[in-house]
Amino acid sequence: MTNKPAAPFDWMEPRRNADRAKIEKSRRETMYRTELEDRAALLHRLGYGRDRTRARLAANLAWDFQDGHSPLDAAAVDAIVDKVFNGKSDPAPGRAAPRAKGGPR
Repeated sequence: MTNKPAAPFDWMEPRRNADRAKIEKSRRETMYRTELEDRAALLHRLGYGRDRTRARLAANLAWDFQDGHSPLDAAAVDAIVDKVFNGKSDPAPGRAAPRAKGGPR
């Protein structure tokens, strides 16, 4: 019978947080939500309509998650599109507002 000797330093023993999976899931959902908000705002600035933007975001999610396990559902996509098209999307804190090129002529 072989006993594993104790590690000489306590930091050499891995300690895993039991809540890590929940934390990572929440971070991923936030990341995907932010990405879709940015895409929706871009499409809105490019002149896409509400329905076309919604369809484009849904198609992007379907492409990214072909197995059908998307972190965001259709209601979340609708909420993002409504937020952007109702003018409630504020620039992210800490980001400068976009500048127009040139000046008045």
